Amino acid sequence: MKKVKVNIIGMLIAAAVISLTGTAEAAEKQNQQPPANVTLTEQQKKEIEQLEADILKKRKDVISKYVEYGILPKERGDHIKDHMVKHFEMMKQNGFVPKPRPHPHKFEKRH
Repeated sequence: MKKVKVNIIGMLIAAAVISLTGTAEAAEKQNQQPPANVTLTEQQKKEIEQLEADILKKRKDVISKYVEYGILPKERGDHIKDHMVKHFEMMKQNGFVPKPRPHPHKFEKRH
């Protein structure tokens, strides 16, 4: 009976150590930021610009369908599309490199 208790306590301690190690590794991964001075080549920029332009067109098509089906009023649809175009232009000005920013919800993942 005493050996069973010792084995159970040993397993609980081992499980606690393993779970704490995993949490620390996850926290380290979340704190990693991309290099600050990343620049893309012109070819890379063109490739990303084409992909982003395709995404923009599809998103605008979706908004147009919402307007067509009566889910959004035309004015709101136009406003959303204008905002998406401005965002695309801003990304283009920044060379399609997202700016690093801290996560707005600094919390530890518990699972």
